[in-house]
Amino acid sequence: MSEADGAHYRVAVLGAGMSGLCMGIQLRKHGVGDFVILEKADAVGGTWRENTYPGVACDVPSHVYSFSFELNPDWTHAFSGGEEIRSYCERCVERYGLAPHLQLEAQVRRLTFTGELWQIELADGRRLTADLIVSGLGGLHRPQHADIEGRDSFAGKLFHTAEWDHEHDLRGRRVAIIGTGASAAQVLPSIAPDVEHVTVFQRSAAWVFPRMARDIPQRRRERYRRFPLLMRLHRWMIWLLMDALGTQALRRGSWLHRRMERSALAYLEREVRDPEMRRKLTPDYAAGCKRRCISDDYLAAFNRANVALVTEAIESIEPEGVRDANGTLHPVDTIIEATGFKPFDIHEYVDIRGRDGVSLQDRWSERIESYRTVMAPGFPNFFMLLGPNSATGHTSALIMIESQARFVIHCLRLLAREGARHVEPTTEATEAFNHRIRRDMRQMVFSGGCNAWYTDANDHNYTLWPYSAARFCVEFLRPKRRELKTEA
Repeated sequence: MSEADGAHYRVAVLGAGMSGLCMGIQLRKHGVGDFVILEKADAVGGTWRENTYPGVACDVPSHVYSFSFELNPDWTHAFSGGEEIRSYCERCVERYGLAPHLQLEAQVRRLTFTGELWQIELADGRRLTADLIVSGLGGLHRPQHADIEGRDSFAGKLFHTAEWDHEHDLRGRRVAIIGTGASAAQVLPSIAPDVEHVTVFQRSAAWVFPRMARDIPQRRRERYRRFPLLMRLHRWMIWLLMDALGTQALRRGSWLHRRMERSALAYLEREVRDPEMRRKLTPDYAAGCKRRCISDDYLAAFNRANVALVTEAIESIEPEGVRDANGTLHPVDTIIEATGFKPFDIHEYVDIRGRDGVSLQDRWSERIESYRTVMAPGFPNFFMLLGPNSATGHTSALIMIESQARFVIHCLRLLAREGARHVEPTTEATEAFNHRIRRDMRQMVFSGGCNAWYTDANDHNYTLWPYSAARFCVEFLRPKRRELKTEA
């Protein structure tokens, strides 16, 4: 038996991405030192550890994509690259003393509620226990591979953007990119100047908006270091502007939504010279129904002589290349899957058993729902950061993460105040919350109908929050005691 067998913690945090680090920091800030952060990989960073493809960057402004309690005056770019964000995560670990709480290469396989506490089984056979579980296992880390006939027969190199093969030199290669989402919008302009030819296979055109990216001058960075209040005011200005305009722009039928679509189409007109190419790149669904792409150079890349766009469906992958539905074989020696990630799917790769052995996978077999995005009835002392319906289509996910982490702290205080051991939401409160979400989701453009990854097989959007981030913060100020039940 390893040393970890039999270890017990007040709180076990799953994952050392942005969510897990935020939770760990909040626990330390509020005097909870008995916790462990279990990370499957050999380093922290989550999404920003997994994704190292050329051009990887955040599509949210840097000063908003950082914790409110750890503003960073040293961002070098308005939209930070992946390596810079990963370094920020590592600095947070050091600054807030999280290293002693980290267990790396500790992949969680099973969580079982015994009636008293949670038993945790790791992939390597180790076991430990905890009073509370906080899952920071969000999305954007498990690649969604293309289900295409013949993929195993390809004679060249095939990899996902999140599993980038840095040993494979793309210079002079004939490359296929499958997908036209956010990762493709960053990869294509980054590799197009070096490859012999690149063919982009598009299932549906993306709505693309200019990023207006720019470096942050050294003088401004020095000013933010000297006067932190200026940096905080700058963050608040961006935060409020993105939240107010973004929420309204995603409301179905609003003036701002129509204005947003006109702006994107005008941008497409300016960037792409060939009328036929513009036609192929014009979306046929409402802007925001699928994730929007933010890029200054993606559309312009299609003006290059060595870039082709195929809108026919892919029939199969063959040893020599990709064959489309028209029967045309596109010879390539490298295939890059820019096919995104599985969204909220913790119940699929971690066996989570609540009261009476009920599994979360069975509970969510028909519809994924939660209480206020963080809890589920029948699973006491189990919390989720970036759980169902807490992602945002218009601003920084870190705003939601911080609010949820504070909610967990409030629940810990509630348990201490009442001398209780367990807390969970009532079924009635959970049903009322989800009824409201489903009702108000219909007012938003991402409510379904465009086959987005936001939705399940029944077109139910279990991913996004249909309101402003400000409202999210207000709703999570403290637990609503009448909606929770505790037991000694």
